Amino acid sequence: MEMRTRLMVLAASLVAFNAALWSIPKIAPEAPGRWEGVQPAAPPTASASTTPPPPLPADFPSMERPPPTIAVPEGQPQPIATKFGLTYDIPADWENWYDGVAGWNLTDGSSVTYGAIGYYDRTECHDGEYSALAMTGMSGRRTGDLDVIARAEVEKTASIYSHDTGSERPSVTIDGPIAFSIEGRPAVRYRAIIEDIPLDEESCTPPEATFDVVTTPGYATAEVALFAIRADRGVDNALPDAEIDGVISSIRRS
Repeated sequence: MEMRTRLMVLAASLVAFNAALWSIPKIAPEAPGRWEGVQPAAPPTASASTTPPPPLPADFPSMERPPPTIAVPEGQPQPIATKFGLTYDIPADWENWYDGVAGWNLTDGSSVTYGAIGYYDRTECHDGEYSALAMTGMSGRRTGDLDVIARAEVEKTASIYSHDTGSERPSVTIDGPIAFSIEGRPAVRYRAIIEDIPLDEESCTPPEATFDVVTTPGYATAEVALFAIRADRGVDNALPDAEIDGVISSIRRS
């Protein structure tokens, strides 16, 4: 499947997903557990803390499901409102899976998962499996340092783009951090440049890719919101950097 670590498209609708999870055939690897959109922050080293994250403040709002889709005139950028109190725009010709969930199972048994998905040029690539030239999504962390969380997330790209067995790994260069602001609040951006991605005849993987991660304080559900956009490189119709920057610059309070 896409990116060797088997891209999981777990749901086109969280409502339908929760109702039908155990009644449909297994078409993709399962996530380790039900995705809640909030995970404890992963440390930037291989050792993981066993200390549970602190609870959200008593007055901090929380949403179990994403907000409804936002209707706009045809040809206009499509807003995707997220359960973290932030909204971002995708271009008019992208697929809007505002209530979808997608991600990767990694070779170490962990997973990388996002909700509020946008797809650029998603097509069938092999035996009913699909690939997209770019994907956006958002997740959250209950608490933590913006820089540490963003760095830890972008470092996962080496595993995301590795061979299924983990025996072959791509070359990854990380740029950042870039500090900026979103709605007057701090934000941090990192970019992974992934090259020499392991390929095989049935793989949908590109030869190269970029993976941008942005962290900023959340307004609901998690104290840190984490936005990601990955894009294929070295392929026809690759998403220009200017469009990646445009999507990131559209992030705003809902």
